[in-house]
Amino acid sequence: MRRSCKQFIQLFFLLPAALLSAAGCHAPRGYHAFQSLPTDGWKRGDTLLFTLPRQTEPQHYHARIEVRHTGDFPYRSLWLVVSRNTVDSLTFRTDTIECVLTDPNGHFDGDGINNLYQKSFPLPDLTLPAGFTPTVKIAHHLQDRYLTGITDVGIRLY
Repeated sequence: MRRSCKQFIQLFFLLPAALLSAAGCHAPRGYHAFQSLPTDGWKRGDTLLFTLPRQTEPQHYHARIEVRHTGDFPYRSLWLVVSRNTVDSLTFRTDTIECVLTDPNGHFDGDGINNLYQKSFPLPDLTLPAGFTPTVKIAHHLQDRYLTGITDVGIRLY
């Protein structure tokens, strides 16, 4: 009887550990990456390129653009041109996204400390086919030759 109690206790603790370990072997669903911009500014016409992992099976994602900036950003909004290929390598869908970085009073309202802020903005959902390596391209759509105050731009699929 003592032996079966010991086996029960071992099974009670080892089974959940084994299940958690097996669950941890699966690749996380989604994607999250940032690209840093030069300290002297984001040059007009420069495009950030995000190459997403190859899709092993069809997936549907919610998508967001994430912007990190300093309190020195001179505008209330950042306009971004976001292009992505979701069907083949030659066909891109392009959206122009307004990223409002301030509240109605002109104060930056993203998360942050010490004059550094981060804010997230929705993109249209993506449905990606299996066997495909999608690309997302992001450029700013402001007239500044060098746009200052933006430190990083990222994309998140979940």
